[in-house]
Amino acid sequence: MNSLPWMLVALGLVLLLAAWAVWHRGQRMRRCLAELLALPADMHPLRWPERAWPILERSGIAGIAWEGLWFGDAVRGQWGQPLAAHWPRQTLSAGPDCQIELRWADVARTDEARVLALAVLDVFAQTWLSRMRERTQAVAVALAQRAQVQLYWQHDMRNLAQWVGLLAEEFGAATPEQIPRLAQRLQRQAPLLQARAHKLLAATEAPTQVPAEDEPPVQALDLLHNAAELAGLAIAIDMGPDEGSGLPPLVLESAQALALERALDNIFSNLARDSGARLGGVPLRCECTVHEGALQARLHTPRLATPWPRRAFEPLKSPTGSGMGLYQARRSLRDAGGDLQACEEAQGVVFVLRVPLASSKCAVAQASRNLTVADPDASAQ
Repeated sequence: MNSLPWMLVALGLVLLLAAWAVWHRGQRMRRCLAELLALPADMHPLRWPERAWPILERSGIAGIAWEGLWFGDAVRGQWGQPLAAHWPRQTLSAGPDCQIELRWADVARTDEARVLALAVLDVFAQTWLSRMRERTQAVAVALAQRAQVQLYWQHDMRNLAQWVGLLAEEFGAATPEQIPRLAQRLQRQAPLLQARAHKLLAATEAPTQVPAEDEPPVQALDLLHNAAELAGLAIAIDMGPDEGSGLPPLVLESAQALALERALDNIFSNLARDSGARLGGVPLRCECTVHEGALQARLHTPRLATPWPRRAFEPLKSPTGSGMGLYQARRSLRDAGGDLQACEEAQGVVFVLRVPLASSKCAVAQASRNLTVADPDASAQ
């Protein structure tokens, strides 16, 4: 009976020591997890095991080994004890190009220690998998962006090829008396075509080049006139009520100008192939207004010989052409902060193009530059 109190005291001490050991092991695991999560997030995924191994070793992992494919290359590595056949395994898959099989061993003597060590290993594996997926997703995004840019190039080259086809058709059907008039028009169009060709070549040679900040802005009305001129169409532009009076010239920055040019090329090249628009003898009418820092152009076409399709902006819907022209034109404007809409009315189709104008500071600078070029003596007067 006298030994019972001592037995209870001894049991209490054992439980206290056990609780302290578990608490101490838990604190060590918490520090290991914090160190794992504090490792640099921008390191290459294949360097992750090397940087994480000292932390895994302190947590009770005796060894790790991995083997797999990384974008077609065979990769493997090992830290700690040599690989054994009985080691458990886990497959980390970040898509068809990145798959790694991870194996490990622990040195824990108790189930509690093993659970805590495996908790750290699980955080290591899931963090590694997350970094692998971030890299593969970044590659997928880059490929999608490049594919979109290549679609834009294809769109621009198609518009240029359509112009060549129309020009060849006109020259082929022209009488000897009509050839001088066509030659004069070609001479007027030559600078515009040369600029388009140089721009397209520059884009294909440097696809990731960012436009320079000091690149001069472009006159929006010039783009309208030039696109119509290249398509051989007449256009009458109406600036509407006094909404734009007193404002600087309607200028666009390079990205917005390229988007508007691409949309106009698509619209006008399609109109040039339509006999109703090309042979009607009525100029296209374009109403331009400025609202909330953006140019809105309503382009009215004559009655078209070809029926206007339903859901014209839906990609891959047109039975002729690539089926992507109007979709890409609208997507290009939307990427630049604008939009493109169209609807059929009794008189024809109405296209509504919206594109943000350059900042007022940029527009004033462009206006001053135009004044200097137009009148060299203006500053002296």
